Parts: sequence; structure tokens; C-alpha cells
Amino acid sequence: MRKIVLILFPLLIVADIVCQQENERITCTYFIQRSDNAHGLTVEFHWYSPKGDDDRIKRFKVPPFYGSVYDYRFVPGREEGRWRVVVRELETNKSATTFFDLNGSSEEFFAD
Repeated sequence: MRKIVLILFPLLIVADIVCQQENERITCTYFIQRSDNAHGLTVEFHWYSPKGDDDRIKRFKVPPFYGSVYDYRFVPGREEGRWRVVVRELETNKSATTFFDLNGSSEEFFAD
């Protein structure tokens, strides 16, 4: 039983941000432990484009006991290459990072 817990624990940490393609936009959702959000949180989504020409920071107030928050970017006109998304909780200084690849020749946006 302990082996299963040790194997799954790193997966839970990595899964704080989930990104997916929805039509012509990429949506990234940040998951919060509801018990850690008793007083509400402020989170920032930092979108880092491959060359730095299309970066963006967006701040959200998350109401108490909510379990997720999301941000999105439209795909048309975005830089091609490897994107990085970092979400930071301003009150706790926690952060999570994910990556995805955007290229015009493929319908597949997200790296495994």
C-alpha cells in the first residue's frame, strides 16, 4: 500500500494545472484544495510565450472554498513553439507550472 501512495503523490503535485484545447482557445485550469481556500485567494496566471513577445499576467480573486480557477488564450495569432504557464497564489506563495507546444501544422497542442 505504501508504494501506491509514494507513486501517486508526485502525480498529485504535477496535476495542479490542467490545460486543454477548446475550439480556438487554450484553457488552463488551476485546482485548489478547498480546505486551503477558507478565506479566499488571489492567484496570477503568468503566460510565457516562446520568444517573450506574447506574454501576459492575469490576476483573479478566488472566493472562499472554491476549488478551481481558469484562464484562457485564443490560439489564432499566437507565437508557435513551447509555452509555459505558471500560476501563483499570492497569499501563500505557492506556484505550479505546466508547458504546452503550439504549432500551426498540428492539431495536437499539449505535450505529454
